[in-house]
Amino acid sequence: MHLGTNRTDGFTLIELVVVIIILGVLAVIAAPKFIDINRDAKIAVVQGAHGSIKEALEMIHLKAQIDNKLGDNVNVETQYGNYQFYRGYPETRSEATNPYLYFIETFLDFGTPSNIVKNNSTRTANYGDLNAYEDNGFSRIGYGSGNLLADQCYTEYLHTSATEAVSIETDGC
Repeated sequence: MHLGTNRTDGFTLIELVVVIIILGVLAVIAAPKFIDINRDAKIAVVQGAHGSIKEALEMIHLKAQIDNKLGDNVNVETQYGNYQFYRGYPETRSEATNPYLYFIETFLDFGTPSNIVKNNSTRTANYGDLNAYEDNGFSRIGYGSGNLLADQCYTEYLHTSATEAVSIETDGC
């Protein structure tokens, strides 16, 4: 028999208040990390597309080198069909095919877009939340509308008769 011990089960009001305060502080610290998760996801997708574009360019440039097709306006037979190249790099839009083949859909295999808007010089394709814009100078894939420049959340393949470059813009993601 224990005398003088007055033990009860449960938590005191002070213990509960302390736990609630600790949980509140943790929520304030952690909430901003979770609030920005959508932006982080968009950036990750755009960065992944950036890497895919660079990798595809390296592989198909090697194909053009192997075939000794490094001149201007030459056609290279790829696994996706005949495609127009300049200096061993694929055009953003190949006029060598009918209908025209576009870089992103052809070499990155994004599948069939849910919606396409095109005219004689530009094409915009919708892949869910992701959009692709392509013309004779640029192939862009990212988030936004139109040519994606205003929304500033895309990766871009620039190709002209004189140069090619791959860049990324994530300020607007």
